[in-house]
Amino acid sequence: MHAIFTYVLLAGLAIALLVVVVTDLRSRTIGNWLNAGIALAAPLFWWASELALWPGVAIQLGIAALTFVLCCLFFALRQMGGGDVKLLTALALWIPPAAFLDLLVIMVLVGWVLTLVMGTWQVARSGSAGAAPRRDLGVLIGCTLIAAAFASAVLGGPSLRLPSALAEVASGGLVATLVLALLPVLLLVAVTLASLRVLRRQEEQIRVPYGLAIATGGIWILATRDLVSAVPTAAFG
Repeated sequence: MHAIFTYVLLAGLAIALLVVVVTDLRSRTIGNWLNAGIALAAPLFWWASELALWPGVAIQLGIAALTFVLCCLFFALRQMGGGDVKLLTALALWIPPAAFLDLLVIMVLVGWVLTLVMGTWQVARSGSAGAAPRRDLGVLIGCTLIAAAFASAVLGGPSLRLPSALAEVASGGLVATLVLALLPVLLLVAVTLASLRVLRRQEEQIRVPYGLAIATGGIWILATRDLVSAVPTAAFG
């Protein structure tokens, strides 16, 4: 009976995250009632999955507290909205540590690509004449494609394969392998710096629905991980 109730709660969480996607896209806001519902349902999930009070529940509460503090710093820097802070904190009450780290990676990747897509759309929509706007648009399109390819590879999409010649070089020694390993990092740094330079020149602030990135990460985890078997079980209480 507990197992059935557990999966019912996870299905409810998935539906709530879909509602987050819709509301954030429509109004760039996430309702307090929605975040509160997700947070208040977490103890029911702990009980249904027989999560031990120690260390299970204590770990979830600690992750949520740490998430809230760090997100508040980003909120103070105007890098996150208040609804995003509450949503990520609420999800930290549900998702085990290892899976929550994966959620953060997915959130960052999706948010990065989403920011570039919206920046590209904004530059294209402005329709300003001249070489500079066209160059900015070209830079953002290139950065978006590279970021999307990288995110797809990380999330298990089409793998980025090295050409056979480069693979042979990589197998030839440690130095060559390290150099080839650094190439993607350097490319990502270059893409990030180039896109930030263009985006900061825009007069209109880009309003990214970051709740969409958080909800996407949550839905991805729910679809690919067995959260029921991931929690340390014991007699609850």
